[in-house]
Amino acid sequence: MHEPSFLETADRIGARLCRDALWCGDRCNWLGWGLEVVGSVWTPVYRAQSGTVYDGTAGIALFLSRLYSFTQDPLQKMTALGALNHALDVAGDITPELQPSLYSGGTGVGYATLQLGAIFADDRMVARGLHLLLEASQVPTSPMFLDVLGGSAGAIQCLLETAHRFDAPHLLERADAHGRLLLQEVSKSDRGWSWNTMPGQAEKNLLGYGHGAGGIACALLELWAETANPEYREAALQAFRYERSYFSSEKHNWPDLRSMAAYGIPPEQTVFAVAWCHGGPGIGLSRLRALELIDDPEILRDMEEACQLTSAACENPDFPASGSLCLCHGLGGNADLLLETDDGRGGRDLRQIAESIGHKAIAQICSDELPWPCGVNGGGETPNLMLGIAGIGYFFLRLYDSVRVPSVLLVRSANGHASEVPVHEEMTRVPELA
Repeated sequence: MHEPSFLETADRIGARLCRDALWCGDRCNWLGWGLEVVGSVWTPVYRAQSGTVYDGTAGIALFLSRLYSFTQDPLQKMTALGALNHALDVAGDITPELQPSLYSGGTGVGYATLQLGAIFADDRMVARGLHLLLEASQVPTSPMFLDVLGGSAGAIQCLLETAHRFDAPHLLERADAHGRLLLQEVSKSDRGWSWNTMPGQAEKNLLGYGHGAGGIACALLELWAETANPEYREAALQAFRYERSYFSSEKHNWPDLRSMAAYGIPPEQTVFAVAWCHGGPGIGLSRLRALELIDDPEILRDMEEACQLTSAACENPDFPASGSLCLCHGLGGNADLLLETDDGRGGRDLRQIAESIGHKAIAQICSDELPWPCGVNGGGETPNLMLGIAGIGYFFLRLYDSVRVPSVLLVRSANGHASEVPVHEEMTRVPELA
């Protein structure tokens, strides 16, 4: 922890983002690679970034603001605000079905606004974030997205964290409403309980943190800890049981149950992903948080299996052959489980494995000025948080100080209060550029 090379690398990435920002008045955006379905196949495309936390300017603003808290670089602050201004301006264009999403909706833009407001000590920004969060997180009448990445489960985590940190108890009722929706939409079977989170893209309900039962269970346990409603606890434990029924003792992992035709993989081939979004690393994070709320030996065994799998996958990286460093489905996201486990339960060897990824990346990528390995298969560097270099920069900040830099992959409830401010005032904006 606090090794200068990690902060220097994050700062170097921040400087790249500031240099490459495309400005229009008080807003900025970036060009980069993303994935879109063309025909029936995911295809890399080069385009302007969205306004979301996942692959847009809200996520880039989160990284730059966290970086600024260490560097006090005014250009990083200005660019973070410019990125957030863009995200706020386009938040209303996000489809209504995705608005509640922390990573892909207006709820996430509100969350980013709150984080920047806290970092920059701007009460008006905090007020704007609270207003947008309440507006965007309304429970949909026709739910399409229920998981952590796309909908209600991620909204619950965000609403609970915000309610405590910013003294906004009215958000607890909204989180509870999303929880009741999840109870309403659950599928019950002999294996356990699960949810249809990707309609038409999977024959069986999915496992894992980003899109599957594990992430939803994690959110429901947060609600149980808040409300003491036993239905939430039961649903969470049943969801963990559903995932456990698919665990492969041979692979020490949980299968990816998506239909793989869009990725060119034959249906008879079982895929075992090792990522935050699908597979052991994300499932490990769900169990790590669960153990902070409930004592259960089966949950502990799940977490230990996930840590063993993730540790093995993270050891001895060799770039660029080791693949992506992105947060969503790369080594940067996988290492987050190791850092969170080390911080929460001890075990210095886990942190050392995570740090070894950073050291190897610096030695093999920075020294030769190679492109950062991002998470868009078939594409190149991209600037955003979950697939691109902002997320890689966030990974290096976490290596430098994982206490001051909270995980963006596991949003927890937190105690703390912000000053009470009216929600009707406008946010401070960056001055127009000459």
